[in-house]
Amino acid sequence: MTYLRALAFAVPCMLPLTAPAAETHDCLIEPAMVVALGAPIEGIIESINAVRGAPVKKGQIIAQLGAAVERETLRIAEAQANSTYGVDIATARVDLAQKQFNRAAELVRRKAGTVADREIAEAELGAAKMELLQAKADSKMAGMERDRAAALLERRTVRAPIDGILLRRLIGPGEFAHSQAQIAQIASVNPLFVDVFLPTSVYNEIQVGQSATVRPKEPIGGEYEAQILSIDQVFDAASDTFGVRLKLPNPDGILPGGVDCSLEIPTG
Repeated sequence: MTYLRALAFAVPCMLPLTAPAAETHDCLIEPAMVVALGAPIEGIIESINAVRGAPVKKGQIIAQLGAAVERETLRIAEAQANSTYGVDIATARVDLAQKQFNRAAELVRRKAGTVADREIAEAELGAAKMELLQAKADSKMAGMERDRAAALLERRTVRAPIDGILLRRLIGPGEFAHSQAQIAQIASVNPLFVDVFLPTSVYNEIQVGQSATVRPKEPIGGEYEAQILSIDQVFDAASDTFGVRLKLPNPDGILPGGVDCSLEIPTG
């Protein structure tokens, strides 16, 4: 009898510890960002260079507005900026004026020339040097005009601001793009965000950085790990819930956005 009583007390001690509870909640997988592209200036769309559903890279040209005038302006500005004609002429004049001044100074030293001739040569040398400075300033200004023309041309080019997927094209070649018009939308799908509403009863049992299991609904399926990115600090009193956002890595772009899912997160 004593042996059986001892065994009865020993059995509970041999049972495994209870694992933290893991509750399942409905969630939604969404793109981390959706960007609506517009043109910085008004104009006629010349070309659209991206296909709906295709991946795009940051900096990739999505649309080009008509820019014939800007291209020609840039071509002229580049020719002027690349020309060294003015500086070369001014440099040659300085060299000539320097030689004339040296000869005049030598003649004065030998007492074969007048001080007035030397002063005239010196003044001409000074004037030639000023002309060279002006020519260099003009050349610098030409370079700045080239950069300005290039910037004006670039404003007629619409580029992707992020890596992502082209969701939709909202305008086509030949259409007029105004300040309120959207040209296209791009969704960033790496990472994805998982949004879920949890009951307030578990508010103190989760924390930023905690891992959770995400299971996209069919036909996607599968099981993925996400981490808590942010926790709402304001509750929804009507539903007695609070919002949580998780970050779901998607480096290969396998998972689409806009998918219902279930989320299992350990609590307790």
